[in-house]
Amino acid sequence: MRLAVLLCLALAAPAAADPFAEAVAAFRKGEAGRAAVLFRQLAEAGDAEARFNLALLYAEGAGLPQNPREALYWAWLAKLEGVEPAEALSARLQGHLPAEALEALSARIEAALLPRVAEGDSAAMFGLARVLLQLRPEPDARRAYEWLSIAAALGRPEAAGARDAALAQVPERDRFSVQDGALAAFAAWCRTATRPADACAATG
Repeated sequence: MRLAVLLCLALAAPAAADPFAEAVAAFRKGEAGRAAVLFRQLAEAGDAEARFNLALLYAEGAGLPQNPREALYWAWLAKLEGVEPAEALSARLQGHLPAEALEALSARIEAALLPRVAEGDSAAMFGLARVLLQLRPEPDARRAYEWLSIAAALGRPEAAGARDAALAQVPERDRFSVQDGALAAFAAWCRTATRPADACAATG
């Protein structure tokens, strides 16, 4: 699918987002390089739609040299923020990258999420668990369970079901130790969190 077709689905600019609208206008005028600069600025500031569109530019080599690794990085960040078209784009890209590239991307996305995790952002914890389960070449159900357990404890609605599903991937003989590990992980997070939860006082 060509970039223009994808962008016609993704580039409906939010009404109050002038820099985003400027990026859209630049692309439509054939100034893909200018659009890439603007989308990159917005993407680094946390704009999920800009992250998706930057991923598209990298995927198709429009305004930037084609680079599936960068495309997948930005697509995954958009996916974690709930941009639905990013699901399909990341799945398409992920299937063409070698295991070592996926491992490096997992570490890079984890590093991007950790500041929010330290602030007690349960959505970032949930996202980190998704990376550990879905992006890593060898899924890490144990660590994913730990972050899902913490996210569930902090009230993330979808985390409890995902936590239980992650535990089901662990051999039954190891499940109690994994649950003990989650409690230890919560205590460790409490010690380093910039915004610890009230329940941290109960960890001793």
